[in-house]
Formats: sequence, C-alpha cells, structure tokens
Amino acid sequence: MLLDSHPAQRAAVWADPALVPGAVEEILRFPLHPPRGGRPRRAKAGFAVGDHRVDAGDLVLLSAVAANLDETAFPDPREFDVRRDATGHLAFGHGPSYCLGAPLARLELQAVFTAVPRLLPDLHLAVAAEELRLRADLGHTAFAELPVTW
Repeated sequence: MLLDSHPAQRAAVWADPALVPGAVEEILRFPLHPPRGGRPRRAKAGFAVGDHRVDAGDLVLLSAVAANLDETAFPDPREFDVRRDATGHLAFGHGPSYCLGAPLARLELQAVFTAVPRLLPDLHLAVAAEELRLRADLGHTAFAELPVTW
C-alpha cells in the first residue's frame, strides 16, 4: 500500500533490489494511522516531558507510532522515503519487549519485495488507498483486506 501510494519510491525499489532492505525498514517505521493509545508501562524513574513531570511509579502510555515520528530520530518523519536510514524504529518494540519474530518478519518482507517486482511487476492496489480499512480488533496495525490486481 505504501509503495503504491508513493509511485516514485515504488519505481526506485522496483528498479534497484539493493534498496529493498532499507525500504522494508521504512515500511515498518512509517505510520498508517495517527498516534493513539499506547503500551501501558510504569515509570521506573522520574522525568520531564516538556512542562509535564512524570514521577517514578506513574502509569505512562508508550506509543511506537509517535516514537517513529520523532524528528530527532527520523528527519522529515512524515515523508515516506525508502532511502532513509530507518533503523532504530520501534515497529517490533524494544528491550525485553522486542519481538522474537522480528528477524523472520524482516527476512520474509525482504524476500517478498525482492521477488514481486520480478514476478508481478504490475502489482497494484485494486482500490484507492483511501478505501482501505484498518482492523480495530488487533493490537497492531493490519488492514481488514488488501485487494490487489496485476
């Protein structure tokens, strides 16, 4: 969906398989919805966020989506750029909560985005991106359906 919505980025990836690993990281980093909610955690130490003070023991909500839009980590974070160094994104969590399946997911995504341009070069969404609906019943971002054509 992201590559279909950004034709110049798609053309670059389709033309140069060396861009695939970075493109996968950018696809994982790029938000499909605005930041909302987050993972509940207890602050282990006090800290400040702007003018707000968080004390040790306070409940905080950590949003990977918001973190992946941090301008100090990702310049122009709302721009989709397959040439960006998107390492350090939090799509798979971090620390003790890091997804054990992340290496396999990356491998699978790299295999797909290497093979699709060769096997299905005309693969496109069968509907406008605005028609796609995100599932609300999952703890992560997923489309209810993703109709494609080739």
